[in-house]
Amino acid sequence: MKKKIIFVVSLLIIIIIGVLIVLFKNNTDKYIIKDLYFNNDKNQKIYSKLYRPNTDKKVPVVVYSHGLGATYRACSDYAEGLLEYNVASICIDFRGGSNKSKSDGKTTEMSIMTEYEDLLLVLDEVRKMDFIDKDKIIVMGSSQGGVLSAMASINDKDIKGTILLYPAFTLPDYINNRFPTDSDVLEEYPITNKITVGKNYVLDIRGLKMFELIKNEDKKVLIIHGSDDDVVPVSVSKRAEDIYKDSKLFVIDGAGHGFNTKEANEAIIYILDYFKEIGVL
Repeated sequence: MKKKIIFVVSLLIIIIIGVLIVLFKNNTDKYIIKDLYFNNDKNQKIYSKLYRPNTDKKVPVVVYSHGLGATYRACSDYAEGLLEYNVASICIDFRGGSNKSKSDGKTTEMSIMTEYEDLLLVLDEVRKMDFIDKDKIIVMGSSQGGVLSAMASINDKDIKGTILLYPAFTLPDYINNRFPTDSDVLEEYPITNKITVGKNYVLDIRGLKMFELIKNEDKKVLIIHGSDDDVVPVSVSKRAEDIYKDSKLFVIDGAGHGFNTKEANEAIIYILDYFKEIGVL
């Protein structure tokens, strides 16, 4: 009986969040949505999409890193949902991150380290924004973006919170199995049916040991994963939960590698609770 009540309450919350997102689309005067362009030291453009409440108060911000072959658009469900709670979002579009990216760079020039450089640059720019509460900066990432967010969080003690959606912590293992030695590495490699990467992608990620790295995280970490993920098995996040000093894993039943709007709404419930736990809301 108790489980049934919890299920009904959770379902109602998901419906409410869905309604809020619809209302958001019809109340744009309450929000500011704009394009951001940052230049790195090579004068290469990094595009991002800003979602912010239209308020004079300083607000928390989520800096979102998309997955391999995706774009800033992967962030929209979360950004729109969080606006109702006066949380801003900046959705990064990594250089060479996709064939549909609005940023400079080719996919064959992209690597985990070029994306990490982009994330650090955007975080530096976020700290200059007068509407952002500098004590409430959260990194959030999906799949490969989860790897980036975890790396940034460990190396930046001023980041308040870390949210990882189906983080691809085993991606280096996949690469090393595919290319056992540097001489095996191809100049270009179709890593998925959507994106071709270059040699630097393989060389930059092969030595990354995420399960060793996350032992150094002192913050509370939120992990959300789909039960039916056939790209990064949920066992990866269960292992990460065991290794992190302070983390909580939520598994969304039936979700795969990438959440639809309903699944994203469920994730937002966990995110809001997490924000309350760490003092963001």
